[in-house]
Amino acid sequence: MKKPVFYLLLAFMLFFSCGAPGKAESGADAFTEEPLISNVLPVDFSGGIAPLPEGYHGEGVYEDASIRVSVEYKDVSAYAPRYQGREAGAWVVDIRIGNASQLRTAPAVSFERGNSSPMEKIADRVNAVVAINGDSATLLKEGLIIRQGIAFRDKLKGHRDVLLIDEDGDFHVFHLPKKGNLSDTVDGKAVVNAFYFGPILVENGEALKRMPDFQHLDPEEYLARIAICQIGPLHYKLIVTTMIVDYTIGLRLEDFARLCADEGAQIAYNLDGGLSSSLYFKGQRVNSQNKINFRDVPDIIYFVTAFNWEVVDE
Repeated sequence: MKKPVFYLLLAFMLFFSCGAPGKAESGADAFTEEPLISNVLPVDFSGGIAPLPEGYHGEGVYEDASIRVSVEYKDVSAYAPRYQGREAGAWVVDIRIGNASQLRTAPAVSFERGNSSPMEKIADRVNAVVAINGDSATLLKEGLIIRQGIAFRDKLKGHRDVLLIDEDGDFHVFHLPKKGNLSDTVDGKAVVNAFYFGPILVENGEALKRMPDFQHLDPEEYLARIAICQIGPLHYKLIVTTMIVDYTIGLRLEDFARLCADEGAQIAYNLDGGLSSSLYFKGQRVNSQNKINFRDVPDIIYFVTAFNWEVVDE
């Protein structure tokens, strides 16, 4: 395709896929209803295609032909009382993708070792559109680690809930499984990623009330918490509660589960929160605050674009 024609096509497609000028610049309402078009990415650790600069709208939206992302900050004080003059807040990220291969995982260094890095560094390396920290499973000696289709560890001891994500991008959760209870397939589909932190917060659209069983997570404390949720086929939400000194508080674990259910989660799974809580969008850590020294993280879960304009140009 000739270059001038290509750029005219690019402008035309971006106009209709991302919305005309003057359209709302944050929230899912900024999205078009056109079906998503996506290439299938390899199931490996190669990362994704770099986001299109033109895909960003304002501070909270990225959209191209293969992915739609909306990042919104919400007052969630209805789920928690005011505490020492502070109210609860959360970032809610709505994500739709065209293909399951756009939901991916990456380590700081290796899933066989427990190294950590600033989450922005990992996310930049793999061209993430949006990312959160994972389950820090490499820092433990037990658990289940399957990432990008490769099994690194199976040492389940029945201590924690497990999330499996299959080749179609669908979530499957298991309560306190032991070694031998799970395999590398679920419902006849290959498991691409498995997580070992938990607990399960929402199952079949209902918030669970098992939270007092997980004392290692300080379930009654108002802490920063983070969850990955499936809303429907290839539709997800990331929910990150804040814990900013002097300004906001996080949520108790049971209230966090209710928030996830009210946000439409059919399945919601808790990840490594507290000072590991990390949300990346538009090239930076969204929930970074100068008064909090967030930890480096061993791994991330991220979403990428899969629409390659270079291929169109050929």
